[in-house]
Amino acid sequence: MQRNDYDVVIAGGGPAGSIAGTYLSRMGFSVCIIEKKEFPREVLCGEFLSREVLDILTDIGLREQFLHLKPNPISSFRFCPDYPRTFSAPLTFIGYGLKRGAFDLLLLHAAQQAGAAVIQPAAVEGIVRIGQGFQVNVTDGTGAKSIRCTHVIAAYGKFNVLDKTIRRDPPHRVSSLNGIKFHVPKHLFVDYPENEIQIFTTDALYCGVNVVNEGTATVCFLEKRSREDLRPRERLADLIRTNRHFRKIVHPDFAAAIESFPIYGTSNIYFGKKSLVENGIMMIGDSAQVIAPLSGDGIGMAMQCGKLAAESIDEGRRKNYRSEELLVRYSQQWHSAFRRRLWTAGIIQSIFMSKNGRRISNTILSSFPKILSSIIEHTRG
Repeated sequence: MQRNDYDVVIAGGGPAGSIAGTYLSRMGFSVCIIEKKEFPREVLCGEFLSREVLDILTDIGLREQFLHLKPNPISSFRFCPDYPRTFSAPLTFIGYGLKRGAFDLLLLHAAQQAGAAVIQPAAVEGIVRIGQGFQVNVTDGTGAKSIRCTHVIAAYGKFNVLDKTIRRDPPHRVSSLNGIKFHVPKHLFVDYPENEIQIFTTDALYCGVNVVNEGTATVCFLEKRSREDLRPRERLADLIRTNRHFRKIVHPDFAAAIESFPIYGTSNIYFGKKSLVENGIMMIGDSAQVIAPLSGDGIGMAMQCGKLAAESIDEGRRKNYRSEELLVRYSQQWHSAFRRRLWTAGIIQSIFMSKNGRRISNTILSSFPKILSSIIEHTRG
């Protein structure tokens, strides 16, 4: 029979929420994860997993299960601007490519095995502060229910109707940035090095390509919308036309074949600052701040954030913090862990989206190619 009271309720079962649930359960807290969709499911993501991911998977004993999924090893990075030359650098670690559907399912099962209850699919309709705790109102296939808890963690992603329900100000700002992902059969790329992640740029767009599992490559791009008539597939056709390096790696059948592939996307992506705490609710992952793709590894940072939230709640229990002290401590640790990486990624993103920025960066990298290795290290944890 489903309980109606927990120490912690987590809204969202993605990497941030599942990792927080795993650590909290292992620390002895009673945890309930509420996830609105059935897993496995695909979401917008570049699907590159950096060293932070392997560190956490090893820490919770999931490394071998992860490797059993046969993720694609990645050991090199190549920057391919819309100029004649490309720039590459070896990674100082082995990263991996893996579809989000398989990865998220692995993490959610780990949280359940650690002892977390999972209600799925279910929607959090509202969160009400009651005394020193919360009432979380949930609707699932059996109807409406209320769950009492001491702590609430929001791990519901870039934005959610909950933002308005809890009167988050602002829930998100208007932007012209859209993110798009395709899964493309690997045979539609010509002589693509499987051990490499490549970034391609053109006007108002940068696109990442890396091989994942199951004979598939992920094509994920961020675009700044200015022409409403250009659909996502047309954007890729435009990239083939304007970037010789992208044109070189795609099969002649690529543009026609991609017409039949599903699009995973999110519009109006806001990369600016958001509140880390709202009405006593702890925000983690993209709920705390949408992580720019060039921060090194958004999935890894989400997992680090989930672990950090769990450690903050555990520290609050051990040191008998008041709720306000715990949340202040979490915010301080979050900024210490991520602020530099997000600032660096924001600068790089603005350069890639600017024609003058790309021209200047091309000139600098041509003269000082070793700078690329330094940039990679500055976007690591």
